[in-house]
Amino acid sequence: QCFGRFESTPRDGKEFAEAKKQFVYRFGGGESMLRLAQRIYDLLDELRDDKDKTYILVAHNGIARMVQSYFYEMTNDEFAGFSVKNCQIVRYEF
Repeated sequence: QCFGRFESTPRDGKEFAEAKKQFVYRFGGGESMLRLAQRIYDLLDELRDDKDKTYILVAHNGIARMVQSYFYEMTNDEFAGFSVKNCQIVRYEF
């Protein structure tokens, strides 16, 4: 995901944390959460339909957050605050 004007800024900054809660906002030239959701949800739908395979996805927190939201209901605050630790393994099943 391109975070526009927030690229190369600290990910724990207050302004960035608030911006992540705005799902249509493109971060001043980046990709909105809704557009990202479309890409990731479409991919996960394809993987779901391929029942004979197991997939390993490797991602940074922005993508991991979106994958989590595909499988679990989340509030906006839960979504914005979700993260995984470095090298953490999270298993999902369709």
